[in-house]
Amino acid sequence: MAITQGDAFFAPSEARARRLDAHMRARLAGSVRYLASQVGGALEVPADALSGLLGRLDAGPVSPHAFAAYADLVLALEADDASGAQQHLLDLFAAPAAPDGPRILALGDPARDRDAARYRRRVDSDPGQPLAILPPPPAVAVACRARLEAALARLDRGDPALAGEIRALLREIVLAVGSSEPDAWTFDGASSFLLWGAVVLNAAEAASVLATIQAVAHESAHNLLFGLSADGPLVLNGDLERFSSPLRVDPRPLDGIFHATFVTARMQQAVGALRAAGALLPEERDEAEHALSANAALFAQGLATLDRHAKLTPLGESVLAGARAVMAREAW
Repeated sequence: MAITQGDAFFAPSEARARRLDAHMRARLAGSVRYLASQVGGALEVPADALSGLLGRLDAGPVSPHAFAAYADLVLALEADDASGAQQHLLDLFAAPAAPDGPRILALGDPARDRDAARYRRRVDSDPGQPLAILPPPPAVAVACRARLEAALARLDRGDPALAGEIRALLREIVLAVGSSEPDAWTFDGASSFLLWGAVVLNAAEAASVLATIQAVAHESAHNLLFGLSADGPLVLNGDLERFSSPLRVDPRPLDGIFHATFVTARMQQAVGALRAAGALLPEERDEAEHALSANAALFAQGLATLDRHAKLTPLGESVLAGARAVMAREAW
């Protein structure tokens, strides 16, 4: 599958992912320095802990908990919750360096684990559509971990560019499950700008290695867009403008539809690259053809909505152009 220079915002790139991670860490470091200079009278800010965190942020990737704890810290300060802010500050300072990922972790009990509670807060952020983000049963987590390890190994062989980007973008893949209640909203995966470097996957949903590959490509693409748009939006339309989304049953803002359209193209590219590299197992070929057909239809649906209604920024135009060109050019 040929990727041209014109697809710069779409083609997977480990080098770009590392630049984005460095930029996100620099943004966090600047915010932490400013905040520490403002809260010294209200909170205890140990100088050695502050310098340690800033050193880790400057040196390389850090745990996603640094970003999540910072978000909670800001919210606690806005709510005049001094004791909560102090705890979030200490958790922020304790966030460790993180090697290339992704680590695969099962969600802990949010009632007793502050890190698990933060993950749930960051991805269950829509009051109008609350999600149950629950720890997975051990057997479900073990089976999903095996599929994820097989999926990442397959990408290493069949699409090394995407595999390299994923390993540079993601520090953690957190396994969870949704509610078993019949009328409850559920999820396949979830990401958040405030949880940079991590994604949450529903361990009970992706039943095959190929489906798992698409799930990882999908959620890592959300992280890519978060990084690309850290300093400015992709779409200028407001959140009150809602339209049908290719990946959600509920009407979504156009920024969400932009994300859905882009990540659908990334899922398509991942499956197409594996097929072109001969990296599909014989028993996966029918599943791959079905996925390629479904993804192409979903992309076309999302693109039509964006072309009709979206007010894209120059960045948004450039990002979407790469996806549009690849989806139009390749014979899926």
